[in-house]
Amino acid sequence: MLQTNADFRSPFAMSLGSSRSFSEDVTHFPDIKDPEILNVFKDLMATNWDELPNAVVSDAKKALSKNTDDKVGQEILKNVFRAAEAVEEFGGKIMSLKMELDDIIGLSGEVNFYGILMTSCFQLSQ
Repeated sequence: MLQTNADFRSPFAMSLGSSRSFSEDVTHFPDIKDPEILNVFKDLMATNWDELPNAVVSDAKKALSKNTDDKVGQEILKNVFRAAEAVEEFGGKIMSLKMELDDIIGLSGEVNFYGILMTSCFQLSQ
């Protein structure tokens, strides 16, 4: 028997032209009742977390400090805001590490032992 590519495909994979059915009663959106918190949540979800805009950060801090009955909505917003800040910080650290590696390795791709030695000495002196 000849096997086709479909025989090796993951059961979770979608094939071209097929549709995926979802249950109508399942929502992926949290139940946030306060409209200001909901708008800030949407802004956070729509923005690029590599570098959070100052306006979104200030809106999030304002919404988190306001007095509201929607404590669940504030908790959801707080978790998303914390995650966004962590992604922004981690992305910055990864970029710094990449730049340091590029400086050490150089354009040729060869390891520059002098660069490693100088970087190590500089870090030890601080």
